[in-house]
Amino acid sequence: MGFKLICFDLDGCLTDKDDSWLFIHHHLGVWEQAKEHRKLFFNGEIDYQRWADLDVGLWKGTSIKKLNEIIQQISVRPHIDKVVQELKKYNLILIILSSGLSFFADSIKEKYNFDFAIANSPEISHDGELTGNIEVKVSYDDKHLVLQDFLSSLSIKLEECIAIGDGENDIPLFKEVGYSIAFNPNNEKIANAASIAVKNGNLLDVLSIIRTKLS
Repeated sequence: MGFKLICFDLDGCLTDKDDSWLFIHHHLGVWEQAKEHRKLFFNGEIDYQRWADLDVGLWKGTSIKKLNEIIQQISVRPHIDKVVQELKKYNLILIILSSGLSFFADSIKEKYNFDFAIANSPEISHDGELTGNIEVKVSYDDKHLVLQDFLSSLSIKLEECIAIGDGENDIPLFKEVGYSIAFNPNNEKIANAASIAVKNGNLLDVLSIIRTKLS
């Protein structure tokens, strides 16, 4: 099958931190409150939108400048620039699809020349501060639905996509795309759900695998 699009998770795949929300919570000193929100979600007491609202509510009044300064402390994986450059030679569409934060995903997209980035967008007031509201574009486990909707305007099928992810929330996407790579998977369940697993954290190995699927 001819693949046309590569879909990358952000946190933990393109970066060395697997949760940018958690990273911000710790820096702003609100992790103890956020931890309670997390429990509510995973206990099935609130939905993802409510979880996101509660978490971003903890950041209300924080400037987007400060959040960017925090988030830019997260390191990207080595060789990300080479991987993007090489995959571009195959005329592939490269997309970041993340349940993380749009201002972070957009910065990585622009810096490394990805084609698109889809993530969750906190609302920013006219004076540059977070209002406490957020537009959820990617929920916990609906990446496959978000990607399918995105593909509708491109005449590309899910089977013509390769997905790279590291979390359990990537498993529904792994099941729908034509090929999937569990990159530094958080557990064996994720590794087993993918077509192949890369556990050494080296994006160049991901590039090598993708090349074999394109030849």
